[in-house]
Amino acid sequence: MRLLAVFLSFLLIATACGGDDDTTDADAAPAVEDTGATTDDSADGEGDGPVPAPASGDGPQVGDHWHAAYGIFICDSFAGPILDDSDPEGIHTHADGVIHIHPFFESAAGDNATLGKFFEAVQLELTDTGIIGTGGSIEEGFDCNGTPAEFSVSRWHLYGLDDEPAIVTEGIADIRFVEDLEVYTIAMAPAGTEIPPPPSIPALGTLSDVDPDQVPELPEGFAVASVDPPGEGAAITGETPCPEADGSSPRTTEFDQAPPLCIDPDRTYTATFVTNFGDVVVELDTQATPDTVNNFVVLARYGYYDDTAMFRTAPSIAIIQGGAPHSNSGADRGPGYTIQDEADGFSYQPGDLAMARTSAPDSASAQYFFSTGPETANLDGPPGNPDGSGRGTYVVFGRTVEGLDVLEEIISLHVDDARLQGGGPGRPVVVETVLIEES
Repeated sequence: MRLLAVFLSFLLIATACGGDDDTTDADAAPAVEDTGATTDDSADGEGDGPVPAPASGDGPQVGDHWHAAYGIFICDSFAGPILDDSDPEGIHTHADGVIHIHPFFESAAGDNATLGKFFEAVQLELTDTGIIGTGGSIEEGFDCNGTPAEFSVSRWHLYGLDDEPAIVTEGIADIRFVEDLEVYTIAMAPAGTEIPPPPSIPALGTLSDVDPDQVPELPEGFAVASVDPPGEGAAITGETPCPEADGSSPRTTEFDQAPPLCIDPDRTYTATFVTNFGDVVVELDTQATPDTVNNFVVLARYGYYDDTAMFRTAPSIAIIQGGAPHSNSGADRGPGYTIQDEADGFSYQPGDLAMARTSAPDSASAQYFFSTGPETANLDGPPGNPDGSGRGTYVVFGRTVEGLDVLEEIISLHVDDARLQGGGPGRPVVVETVLIEES
């Protein structure tokens, strides 16, 4: 199913497959400091006081700090939140599914505080027929499984989510923020589709100016399941010795150095992910990617992956990500080292097992992801990574030979969550252990 346009996958890729050293900084300071006022640079040359926002009309004024929840709904599910936190005029997001509205200038205040202004800040263009981005567009002519889609915006207030939304199909970019705590769903879906409020609504409940008693309870399965990390294992200082082949070495999660070659590339290795949803058996590719396989086998034999979560699902690129014992998150600090990439220019097929990494070269270490469907082709890229996006650089080092149905069940549990770009499973998914067999 076409869940997302290609440009949305560009926005999500760095975090969805960011690996252990993902450098996306959702808390980065805005490009213009929020002083609550700006200097008068008009022709009188005074420049010694705040510029008032337009007196006519409602809307946020210079010095106000409003918030609005938003979501981008494609066909039948939500995309993850926008990751770009650019902020030239005081309307931005922190990848939390919330639009933060505190105008620095008149140009973003009052009548000028619009939904289009927000999309402009994150380097996208909002029109009456869709969203236009430099990496691709989703606009008139888009279809969902062969059914033509229509573009619209549904609008609620946080304290009126039981009411019917206002639906806007014309003048979409000019939709004005007129109250604090509004809620928006920007949708490209077939006519007649029931458009839901966005999953980032709970993020509004974390703000100091929100009445917690009026934040609606979420239905079961609406939030990503929480899985406690398994706890720290042993640490190895200095050179990393090869672990026992039978998996009897003490569980270890901290290393000073990448391991030496501990496998025999001329032998066959399989990895069985024993999960609470069933086993997934992967044949590891020792011929094309011996170093990556070696690293994975060593970590598995040290119990690095034991009792860890598959914490992230992203239907837009059809991946399931795991391998973070310290935190069960994409921001996990990893084992203490990174490994070199073995080639690039990869394309991705359902059942592939690949290393997660940032867009920087040689940044993979321990996190992995499974491809579960054709949407992972959005990560395909030519050799040399010419656009610097990281596409095609996630090293494929194994292929699922049993258990693709288990992976499909896991990704079907996906729910969006404003705290986790791309979302995750609504039920706990735990990798009890990874068994390595050698023949």
